Amino acid sequence: MACNITSALPLDCMDSIGGLKTAYILAGNLSTVSQTAGEITAIAGTGTFYQFELAKDTAFYSEAITVSNVNGTVFYQGELTIVLQKMSAEKRNQILLLAQNRDLVIAFEDNNNTTYIAGLTRGMVMSSGTAATGTAVGDLNGYTLVFQSQEPQSAGILLDPLADTIGGGLTITLA
Repeated sequence: MACNITSALPLDCMDSIGGLKTAYILAGNLSTVSQTAGEITAIAGTGTFYQFELAKDTAFYSEAITVSNVNGTVFYQGELTIVLQKMSAEKRNQILLLAQNRDLVIAFEDNNNTTYIAGLTRGMVMSSGTAATGTAVGDLNGYTLVFQSQEPQSAGILLDPLADTIGGGLTITLA
């Protein structure tokens, strides 16, 4: 049977923290994704990953595993939530473009310096978003965006940082 468990899992040390610090959204296409032992070692394609800097304690990724024993299926529904502080025409215009895309590939780095990529097979879409001015002086003036995916595998983990993993015509534009 090909799905036999292959190792035990020990209890990890308490040295991890939550949250995301950066998202990179691809304007373009991936043509090659190379993996070794579940880690992405190289990606290639055409286009640019645009960096979206995220304020501390505002962004997160979660992934629900959906299994149907009756249908013999399993898929992973990813959800990335990011907050962009301070409303502006430039951000509004980029959000309009993001909302129209059907096949986004998004890389994101967590606060443990691990980079993931979601939407590798079926793409991510912006499923919802809000723009809010806030009421009180301490409220958010900005945008909250939610991106979702339904993939045959969980989000990919990059072996090296994104800049060291990309090739074949892909670039990164920093904020």
